[in-house]
Amino acid sequence: MREMSLSGKRILITRSEDQAEGFAALIRKRGGVPVLFPTIRLVPSGDTAPVDSALSRLSSFDWILFASANAATFFCGRAARAGVSKPPPGVRVASIGPGTSRELQRMGFSADVTAVRHTAEGLVEVLREEGIAGKRFLLPRALEGREVISGEIGRQGGSVEEVVVYRNGLPEVDGGAARKIVETPPDVCTFASPSAFRNFFLLLGEGPAAEVLTRSLIAAIGEVTARAVKKKKFAVDIMPEKYTLEGMVEAIEAGLASPKPDGGTER
Repeated sequence: MREMSLSGKRILITRSEDQAEGFAALIRKRGGVPVLFPTIRLVPSGDTAPVDSALSRLSSFDWILFASANAATFFCGRAARAGVSKPPPGVRVASIGPGTSRELQRMGFSADVTAVRHTAEGLVEVLREEGIAGKRFLLPRALEGREVISGEIGRQGGSVEEVVVYRNGLPEVDGGAARKIVETPPDVCTFASPSAFRNFFLLLGEGPAAEVLTRSLIAAIGEVTARAVKKKKFAVDIMPEKYTLEGMVEAIEAGLASPKPDGGTER
């Protein structure tokens, strides 16, 4: 099979500044040109009392659930500061996907199970196979996180304690970078979360952002991000089957091989 290449294509990266380089390196390796424009700034939760309380009672939980690599980073970082370097004996860890599992392993909280479908619903599915009724779950999350996991576990007889460990803030806009993006739209604009997509409009302005997206391919990781794109009446041109950076790059390569129809809304 012929290996595809990004060959000079400009790929917009909207990940937070401290997380963009890994994606950028993959794009450069395939011959593409990463365009860094962070639309997310990850900020620790201002109230650490709930997570500190949960950490002091960590052995009382059956499971710790991680629905994102960011949740793993912030929770495990807080745990390390509290002197907790790994889960207590008998406490299992569940991860939403391979990227989150890698971050958990790096932080000392290796995942016991990883969801096959890398969504909140997929995480609940793998927990259902392990048994939910009567179990206690700890869910570190973003302030903006969805309620799917807690709601479904509750319906199946489990109990969930949620702790907010970070939130998605709005970074300062780089005026020069913003103007260049508007004047010369990238070949592909990538979004890894609904917040990243919504903030793109806040940082560029509604009109300029819409104009950029009508002239670029839109790539989204995950069904939740895709729904946010469609809610703004744009179509998702590229969505990887594997919700990883490598999967995204492969999907972009395939997507660039298919021409985009005229008009960027509701194609």
